[in-house]
Amino acid sequence: MAFYSMLFALAVTLAVTCLILFFCKEPSRIQQRLQAPLKWEPVLVQSDDSTRILPSDLVKKVEEKLGLRRNSVKAQEMKRTLARAGFSGESASAIYMGIKVGLALALPILSLPLLLRLHLNPVFLIIALYLLVLLGYLIPSLALGHLMAGRKAQIRESLPDALDLMVVCVEAGQGLNAAIKRVGDDLRFNHPILAQELLKVNLEMNAGQEREQALRNLGERTGVDEVISLCNILIQSDRFGTGIATTLKVQSDAVRTARRQKLETLAAKTPVKLVFPLLLFIFPAIMVVILGPAAIRISETILK
Repeated sequence: MAFYSMLFALAVTLAVTCLILFFCKEPSRIQQRLQAPLKWEPVLVQSDDSTRILPSDLVKKVEEKLGLRRNSVKAQEMKRTLARAGFSGESASAIYMGIKVGLALALPILSLPLLLRLHLNPVFLIIALYLLVLLGYLIPSLALGHLMAGRKAQIRESLPDALDLMVVCVEAGQGLNAAIKRVGDDLRFNHPILAQELLKVNLEMNAGQEREQALRNLGERTGVDEVISLCNILIQSDRFGTGIATTLKVQSDAVRTARRQKLETLAAKTPVKLVFPLLLFIFPAIMVVILGPAAIRISETILK
């Protein structure tokens, strides 16, 4: 039992050390220069290779596998996925990977005493630990997918109201930028997610970004097909000079028609889905109520 206690303590120590090394970041060169005293002589900056604990080749391979390298394909895809789930901060990717690695290490370590009490075969013990590591690594991905799906559904439900308000603002004489800002302010309480995205578009355009790029960023952040289609239509309307109010009316009608067709499809599937609950739960209860008294009378007659 002492050997198992020492093994558990060693595993916990290794896990805590890995998490500390993962979250501890070296200060950037800008922070070093700001914190350094003001001197006229040149400051000698040490090479990054001299301060690394692990070999640089190993670090690069791990970063490529986990998608932690900046401007890599995996890093951009992870950043886009986190933004669609509502996490658009600069440190969102690092925190997400830290949670995945931390759960992958914590679940087997915390479950190790229970598994040792069960006195499992070493092969089954290794398989159980591997499954726990895999489960800990996949739980954040599943939670992130659930959050992303819920966020997309809320944006999809609030889009027709936003389009109607935008049509009213444009027909009242406001430009598209002012209409986007006004709709974002009006929907802040009823539809906060879409309002936040519209206000981000307004901030990007006020910061000097082109309207076309700001609308494309809106489509990439949300990941909703209806929003992407709306952004493409607005870009084409702005490029060719067509009426924005008419474009928004057509898009609003298309979104509402698509929603109505989807609801009609779900309503048509309802009788088929009710067959199995009827057969399993309601039909046996009805048979008991109908045939129960007759069965009691028959049994009484036979026993007499």
